[in-house]
Amino acid sequence: MNAHLVIQLARFGDVIQTKRLIRGLLADPDNLVHLTVDAGLVELSEMIYPDVVVHGLPVHDPRSDPATLIRACAEIFSAWKAADVARVYNLNHSGFNHVLAGLFAPEQVVGYQWNQGQALRGSWPETVFRLSAHRSANPLNLMDYWGFFLGQTQGVALDPALVNPPATPKGGGLGVVLAGRHARRTLPIPILARVIQAAAARIEGKIHLLGTAAEREAARALRPLLPAAIQGRLKDLTGRTGWTGLRDVVQGLDLLLTPDTGTMHLAAHLGAPVTAFFLSSAWAFETGPYGQGHQVWQSVEPCAPCLEAAPCPRSAACAQAFADKAVLARLARPAGQERTNHTDPPESLCLLRTGLDDFGLEFHPVAGKLPDQGTRLARRELLRSHRLRIGPRRVRQEQAAAEALYHEPDWMIDTP
Repeated sequence: MNAHLVIQLARFGDVIQTKRLIRGLLADPDNLVHLTVDAGLVELSEMIYPDVVVHGLPVHDPRSDPATLIRACAEIFSAWKAADVARVYNLNHSGFNHVLAGLFAPEQVVGYQWNQGQALRGSWPETVFRLSAHRSANPLNLMDYWGFFLGQTQGVALDPALVNPPATPKGGGLGVVLAGRHARRTLPIPILARVIQAAAARIEGKIHLLGTAAEREAARALRPLLPAAIQGRLKDLTGRTGWTGLRDVVQGLDLLLTPDTGTMHLAAHLGAPVTAFFLSSAWAFETGPYGQGHQVWQSVEPCAPCLEAAPCPRSAACAQAFADKAVLARLARPAGQERTNHTDPPESLCLLRTGLDDFGLEFHPVAGKLPDQGTRLARRELLRSHRLRIGPRRVRQEQAAAEALYHEPDWMIDTP
């Protein structure tokens, strides 16, 4: 068999967003896939990818000592050597990733390479990195970005329709993710209480509060802000589920309310409907839920998407719009009837619905206006034609998109 190694040392959601690449590799019965992740994500990875050999490194555990890391590396390197890895997909631009990729010949590595002391990017990552100069016009989902690493080496990327099942209510009630990893991406508890109350008007059954033990205080603060009838439906699961328990709850939901989180990607992986709230630095086109039929309320403030590392001069004022009456009214309506409410949301919000085409994930505006929509569509169409090796469909601003994405050296022909 042909051994392929995927190095994915980022976090929960990133492991799931590697799915298009991994499933694309597994589509060839002659391929055996090895996946290297942070040690804390081994159980999750084995659950998501049962046909993959998973290796864990303690790269994000502050308690891990150098001796533990060295022993873990030695075991993993021995496994790689025994597997006779032919191709390496290095997905993260980090020092640790470069060290691991540097164990292989540069011509074996797709993505982020290490060659004679230099960190290098392949042509596809280099092109995509140029999108970061104007993030609000970035059309490319992370799942598709990594999925097309495969197209650089064999055939084409996996059909997007084969990645995740369409969103379908499962009958198990409402799920609520209380917080994301970044505080500014999380709805304040008073606003979240109003959002839950609106969604609970159309979703029957239990309301599952999801999060780590760190969110237990948020769960306690939320309860008294809800009517007594809704309080009686709450099931506080914060800090009480492992990976398997979280999967068992999420896969049965009628709807998951969430910021940009790993649990959101788990729901999309399982085909549970998602309504996500993207604000601050979160940008749906980059990391939104993958598949047919999910929804995202995207903040489109002039400063969005912002830089998470920079202080916010407005004290995350973008969160306030999510409590608008028009937003709550749409949340209270059954799926598919959102368009019957003619009240427009605030100018700072846009409601998006996910879909798929032959290139990957796309977003369709349902309410509100998107900034830079013409530029975004032109860039997406150019990327589509580039990766699928087909002529672009006619769009406006195509010349400007080409100038932004391609530099003159990209057209130079390699000489022997």
